[in-house]
Amino acid sequence: MSLQRTPPGKFASDTDIPATLDIGFVNSRKRKQPDCDGAQTLDCIERLSKTISNELTKITSTLTDINNKMTKLQNDNININKSLGETNERLSEIEKSLNFLSERQDGFETRLKALEGQITRTPDLTIQLATIENKISLMEQQARQCNLEISNIKERRGENLVQIVENLGNIIKQPIRAADVVAVHRVPHADQNNKRPKNIIVKFTSRILRDNFISASRTTKGLNSTMLSITGSPAPVYVNEHLTLNNKILFRQSREAAKKHGFRDHNTSGRRDGGGVLVAVQRELRARPAQAARTRLRLQPARASSRSRPLGIKIGELLIHN
Repeated sequence: MSLQRTPPGKFASDTDIPATLDIGFVNSRKRKQPDCDGAQTLDCIERLSKTISNELTKITSTLTDINNKMTKLQNDNININKSLGETNERLSEIEKSLNFLSERQDGFETRLKALEGQITRTPDLTIQLATIENKISLMEQQARQCNLEISNIKERRGENLVQIVENLGNIIKQPIRAADVVAVHRVPHADQNNKRPKNIIVKFTSRILRDNFISASRTTKGLNSTMLSITGSPAPVYVNEHLTLNNKILFRQSREAAKKHGFRDHNTSGRRDGGGVLVAVQRELRARPAQAARTRLRLQPARASSRSRPLGIKIGELLIHN
């Protein structure tokens, strides 16, 4: 298909455009170029990427630390809750123990009140105890009713105590056979510092034989160790009843009180000096060492009697007539 030209005369413009035109009046400008070329752009992008990556790394590290701390706080919270639970259990056990102790204390107080009531209801407990001790002392003394005690005889190795008793009986004119002696032995003194010879305890077959032996020894004047053919300097020999330790102390204190107040024992002639009875009364007996036994002494007048009476010993009372 062939092109057709515009018909002439239709337009005011000249259709014949010259090949050369003067275009000096036209302004021309260059096209705006970018600040950097492609390499610089890639470098900028890379640096920006590194910066972002570093910041992201820091943020990630910070978030990791925060996460770790939160985990640690959670663990600490769990441990704290566990410790609080154990503490509560211990407090509960302590509370139970305190309640138990309080109940026991209440029980103790109740029992103590009951005991106090019993003590209040038995004001004579001390008297009852003294009575029991007196009975025991009496039984001990009765167990020795066939015994006598020989004092101040020098000890010798291999000595024959039965022979000594027989010789003593011959001297006081109260013959003793070996068959009359149940037992004979020496006993140590209650006071360990006492340097005197140990006393000889003799148990006879009967109380009558014992009493006759004591009476015969008291009628013998100047009884000493020389009469028994014991070598050494003469020493007085004493023959007495075998008293218990408490009765010995009581007897000694009564004799001291009698001497202090001018009382005298019976003499062999039957003559008496003065008149009266010394009564030593033990009203309260307490648990104490025998060496520290205490007695209460009471003096009272007595009627004169024409008949002489021997020294009498009684548990709780020691009577010395003169």
